[in-house]
Amino acid sequence: MAIYTKRGDTGRTSLLDGERVAKDDIRVEANGQLDELNSLLGIVTASMQADDVELARLQTIQRLLMTVMGLIADGRNRPFDYAPIDDMTTALEHFIDEQSGNSRFAFVVPGGSLPAALLHYARAKARTCERRLWTLRRDYPLDERVMRLMNRLSDYLFTLAVARQS
Repeated sequence: MAIYTKRGDTGRTSLLDGERVAKDDIRVEANGQLDELNSLLGIVTASMQADDVELARLQTIQRLLMTVMGLIADGRNRPFDYAPIDDMTTALEHFIDEQSGNSRFAFVVPGGSLPAALLHYARAKARTCERRLWTLRRDYPLDERVMRLMNRLSDYLFTLAVARQS
C-alpha cells in the first residue's frame, strides 16, 4: 500500500470528514503544530527512564493530543466525551500546585540538563499550539475544555522542566 496519494500535490488536503481544504487552512496548521508537539513529546518520553513517574502521564497526554487533532479534523461536531480531557487538566493542576507550592513564577534559562531542555522546548511548542488553537477558535468551534488543557499543558511542561533542570 502506498502512503502517497498525489491528491495533495496541488496544495489541498482532506480533513477527516472528507472536506478538501488548502494545506495552510488554520485547521491543518493547528493540527500540524499539535503533531510537532506530539513528536517532541515522543522524544521526551524516549529519553526518560522506564520507571520515571511522569512517563505514563506524558504518554497519556500524547494520546489526548491525537484526540484533539481528530476533533479539529472532523468538522461534524459530533458528541464527544470530554471527561479524559477534564481529568488530565485537573491532574496537571495538582502536579503544578504540588511542585510549585507558594513560589512565584520566574523566567528561567532553558537547559541545565538534556531532559530539562527537551521539556522547555516542548513547553514552547505547547504555547505555539495554544496560539494556533485560539486563531482556529475564531472561525471554528473548539470546546473551552480543550483550550484549558492546552494552557495547563504548557504550565505543566514548564514546571516539570524546572524540576529536572539540574
